[in-house]
Amino acid sequence: MTRPTQGAVVRWVLFTVAVALLAWAVVSQWGDVSAAVADIGWGPVALATLAAVAALGFNTLSWRAVMRSVGLDAPWVDAASVFLVSQAGKYVPGAVWPVLAQSEFGRAHGLSRTRGMTGSLVAMAVGVVTAGVVGTLGLVVWAPGALADYWWALVVAAGLATLLVPSVLTRVLALALKVMRRSVEPPVIAGRALLVSAAWSAANWIALGAQAWLLLRVLSPGTDGLWPLATGAFALAWLVGFLVVFAPAGVGPREAAFVVLLAAVATRPEALALALMSRFAMTLADAIGLGGGLLVRRWRRDAPDHTAAL
Repeated sequence: MTRPTQGAVVRWVLFTVAVALLAWAVVSQWGDVSAAVADIGWGPVALATLAAVAALGFNTLSWRAVMRSVGLDAPWVDAASVFLVSQAGKYVPGAVWPVLAQSEFGRAHGLSRTRGMTGSLVAMAVGVVTAGVVGTLGLVVWAPGALADYWWALVVAAGLATLLVPSVLTRVLALALKVMRRSVEPPVIAGRALLVSAAWSAANWIALGAQAWLLLRVLSPGTDGLWPLATGAFALAWLVGFLVVFAPAGVGPREAAFVVLLAAVATRPEALALALMSRFAMTLADAIGLGGGLLVRRWRRDAPDHTAAL
């Protein structure tokens, strides 16, 4: 019987911790969420969860587009299952755990650790950039009259978008690798791959905006036309939570930003209830994705001769 390597033991320990923290995130929110939906029922939360699951699928496709560009040669079901399972790492403080899990998967399929990690970081950067762009555009569409006061937000969004220009991105990656003291050339990410990844990422934010809007329209009647606001507010609030790296999955900072951004259309209690239920819906979606990813990995292990095209 082959003994597991030290690296394998560490990975299993980290995975167990991540899954335990994800389970705790669901359980710890249950009481507050139950109280928050006592008057509106679980229907809107279920719809919001389905929207969050769809968003997770779009995010998976966004990641895969970049990973294929850096040389990942793996059936799409295998790649998707690893991405879904790796999302449990978001619940461990720090933003590196999903990236480490994804880069290890790349190594098992012929990628160097540097290329695998670079691909995952670029996919993450695509999500950050599109969050800023979609968030800004959503708020501008909702309140075009505010453009005169917040024109700088569009400048920031345009600046973020330039990071996805291949030549600019290559220079940024070269600088990052130099800072990390890695004497390797950064992989060239194809422009088409970045465009496809950004498109899927934008779909991810639109779906997450839908889950926020489905809850907002129930909690604050008369807000049926506020999908752009819900989408923009959610994307920017997520961005705040992502940048506060010590908060597991952005818990706390994201909700605080959400409350501020929705102040014009929702009372503080309504915004807090929305933030809480949105968090719960996304946590359930991550748990569903984790379960689906594990089932696919078990199915693939039990049927080694089964192949799927990339």
